[in-house]
Amino acid sequence: MKEHEPITILNSDRPFHHFVAGRYTAKSGWQHQATTLSDNYELIIGVKGVAYLTVNGTNHELSRGKFMLVPSEATVTGYQKSPRDVEYYWFHFYPKDQVKTLTQEELLAALDDRDRLSRIINYAILPAEYTIDNFDNILASANEVLAVSQEINYTDAIMSYSVTKLALQIANDFVNSLHRLVKENPKARLIKDWIRANLNYTLGVKDVASHFDLNYRYLSQLLKSETGFTVENYIIFLKINIAKRLLLESNLPLKVIADRAYFNDEKYFLRLFKKKVGVTPTNYRKNYMKGFLVTGNQSE
Repeated sequence: MKEHEPITILNSDRPFHHFVAGRYTAKSGWQHQATTLSDNYELIIGVKGVAYLTVNGTNHELSRGKFMLVPSEATVTGYQKSPRDVEYYWFHFYPKDQVKTLTQEELLAALDDRDRLSRIINYAILPAEYTIDNFDNILASANEVLAVSQEINYTDAIMSYSVTKLALQIANDFVNSLHRLVKENPKARLIKDWIRANLNYTLGVKDVASHFDLNYRYLSQLLKSETGFTVENYIIFLKINIAKRLLLESNLPLKVIADRAYFNDEKYFLRLFKKKVGVTPTNYRKNYMKGFLVTGNQSE
C-alpha cells in the first residue's frame, strides 16, 4: 500500500450497483490502452503476470495477489509492456450512497478508537493498492461472483449483492492485515509465514514446535489466540484453500488436486473437504464454475 494514496470508504448500507465484470487475459508484450472511467469504480485482482498501470499519474504493478481500486473518473493507462502473460479479474460498480476518503493515519486512529470506528463500521474500506493477505479465499470469492455473472437471473440485485459482498470481504482482509501490522504478536506472524512456506504432506504440530523450539501445546495456544485456529487446523485450512483454488482455476482431476494440496490420501481429502466446506469438491466446482473457465481474451 502506498502511504500517500487515500483510502476510499464506500457506504454499503445499500448494495453497490453492479455494472460489468470479467476475467481479462493477455499475452506477453501487452500494454494497457489509455481509458477513462465514468462515474463508476473498478475493483481489480491480479491473478497472473504483472500489469503496469498508471492511475491518475501514479504507477502501480498489478501482480498475483495484488488488489487495486480504480476511483470514478480516473484515467488508466499502461506505462510498460508486460514481459509475461497477464491475467486479472475486474469488477465495475456504482456506489449508491456516500463515498469518502481517509489517510492511512486516520484509518489507524479509527481502528483504535471505538467511537471513530463506529462511524465507518458500515463502509467498505478499500485502499488504492495492497497485497491481499488471504488471497486464496478472496480469489475463490471472486470466482464465485464471476460465476453468478454468467447466470440468467430475473433481477440485477443478485449480482449487485454479490459484488458488494466481494468488496466487503476485500475490505475485511485489508483492515485485518493492517490491524495485524500494529497488533499481531510478531512470533505468531513468523510461525504462520513459516507454515505457509513449508507446507507439505506430513507437516504437523510437532514439526513446527521443533523448528521454533517451543512446547507444542504452547504453540497451538499462541496460534489459536491470534488466528482462531490450532496449528493442526491452520495447516488443514491452508490445504483446503489450495484445493479450492485448484478446483476453480483448473480442470485437474480430484486425485491430482488432492496431491497438489498436500493430501496423501484422496478419500481422506474428499471426506475432509465435505466436512469443512459443506459440499463435495465436485459439487463445489459445479456450483461456482458453471463453464466459466476462460481461454482467450475478454475485454474490459
